[in-house]
Amino acid sequence: MSGTANIASEDPDHLQATVAIVGGGASGTLTALHLLRTSSDPDLRITLFEPDPRRRHLGVAYGTTDPRHLLNLRAQIMSAFPDEPDHFANWARRAGRGWTPTDFLPRMVYGNYLQDLITQFGGHRLTTVAATVQDIAPHGGGFEITTDIGTSRARNVVLAYGVSAPRRLATATGSLPDASWHLQGPWDLNALANVSDDATVVLAGSGLTAIDAAITLLEDTPQRRVAMVSRHGQLPRTHLEHVLPDWPTPIPPGPLTADGVADLVYDQIAAAQDSGVDWRAVVDGLRSKSQSIWRRFDQAQRRRFLSTYVHTWHVHRNRMAPQIAARITAYRDTGRLTLHAGGLRHVDDLGTRCRVHLSNTAIEAEALVNCTGPLGDVTMTTNPLLRALLDRGTIAPDPLGLGVACTESGELLDGRGEVVVGMYTLGPPSRATAWDAMSVPEIRNQAARLATHLTDTSALSRTAMPAAGQ
Repeated sequence: MSGTANIASEDPDHLQATVAIVGGGASGTLTALHLLRTSSDPDLRITLFEPDPRRRHLGVAYGTTDPRHLLNLRAQIMSAFPDEPDHFANWARRAGRGWTPTDFLPRMVYGNYLQDLITQFGGHRLTTVAATVQDIAPHGGGFEITTDIGTSRARNVVLAYGVSAPRRLATATGSLPDASWHLQGPWDLNALANVSDDATVVLAGSGLTAIDAAITLLEDTPQRRVAMVSRHGQLPRTHLEHVLPDWPTPIPPGPLTADGVADLVYDQIAAAQDSGVDWRAVVDGLRSKSQSIWRRFDQAQRRRFLSTYVHTWHVHRNRMAPQIAARITAYRDTGRLTLHAGGLRHVDDLGTRCRVHLSNTAIEAEALVNCTGPLGDVTMTTNPLLRALLDRGTIAPDPLGLGVACTESGELLDGRGEVVVGMYTLGPPSRATAWDAMSVPEIRNQAARLATHLTDTSALSRTAMPAAGQ
C-alpha cells in the first residue's frame, strides 16, 4: 500500500521525489501506476499530492458512493493498462459478482479497482500526501513544491489535476448568488440527499453529469421532480445492449478540415446503415483515430469543429448505459423529469427557494444544481496553484480555452511558448492538444507513454520528451 506523509513535520530533502504528481484522481493514479509498473528501480520515488482523502485514487468520476452511477463504457475497454486490455474485466470477474466484460459496472467499482492496483504496485516507492499544492517553482535542477502544510522537492512534476469545478452559473443579469438553493456542483451527494422529498430541482445541464444527479434525486423518493435545462436540450444517446464490431472509416491523407471530416462521418454512417449496421459502430470505430485527426487540424479547423460539431460529437460519443437510459425514459414518461432547451434566462432568489426562468416557462424550485461540466479556460480558474503558475508565466492557457498549453507528449509550455523541461500534464488539461483526453482508455495511453519517458535514464537528466509515436 502506498505510504502517507505529513510533510510539515518532515525534512523536505527527505521527501525529495523522482516524480511529484499533483492530483490523486484517475489521471494521477494511472500515472503513478504506470511509473511503478514500468520501472524496477528501487530508488524510484513518487510523491502524489491529493488534498481530499475521501477521493484519493478516485477523483470526481470514481469517488461517487452511489452504486446507481454507472460507467459509460463497457468493462472490456476500461483496463488501466493498454498492453493488458482485459485487465479490468478479469479483475471484475474475480470479484465474483457475476459481471461480464460487456457490462457497464458501477463507477465506484472502478474506483475500487484503482485503489486495489495502488495496493498491489505501491509500496515504499509511492508516498501519498494529503495536502493542497499552492505553488511549484524551479529549484536546484528540479522543483520546489509549496503546499498548505510545508514544502518538498521533486526532479519532475506532473500536473494531473483532472477536471476542474464547473464555471459559476450566471445569466444575463450576472452570477447567481450564494444561497441555500444554489448547489454549485453535482458531486456532493449529501447535499442532493438533503433536498426535501417532494422537491422540484432544476439541473443546469443535460449531459452525463446531469444524468447522474437525476438518478440520485429521482430514485430516492417518488415525490421529487427534476427539470434539466441546457442550451440544446438534448440528452446523451444510448449504448446498445449488444456489442458491435467497429466500423472502419478510411481517413484520407493530407490536411483535414472539420467540414470534410464531418461529411466523411455522415457518409460512413449512411454506408453502414445501408449494410444494416448501426451508427454507433462508426462512432466507436473513430475512437482510436480521433486524436490523430485532431492533430491534423490546424487551429482554424479546430475552432470550426468546436463551434459547429462538438455538441453533436459529444452526445453521440459519450453515451448512457442502456439501463440508465431506461430509467431516464421512465422518468420522462411519468412526467417526473422534463427537458428544456434554451438555457437559463433569469433566476429569482426567493430565500430558501428560487424561480428559474427558461425560454418558455418559469419553474419554482427548492434547488438549482450546476451540472454544466468542467471549466476548461484556466484563465478563469480559482485554483491557487494554477493561478500562481499562470501569473508567473510558468504555464499558459491553450489558445482554444480547453486547458493548458502543452506539446503532443504532454510537456508543459510556458508563457513564451517554450517547453518547461521536467513539467508535464495529461488528461483533461491536455485537451487542446490531445483532444480525446477525458476517458480512461485515452488517459492510460498518455500515462504509459509518460511513464516510459520518466523512467528512462535520459529523463532523470530532464531532457525533452519525444513526440507521441516517435
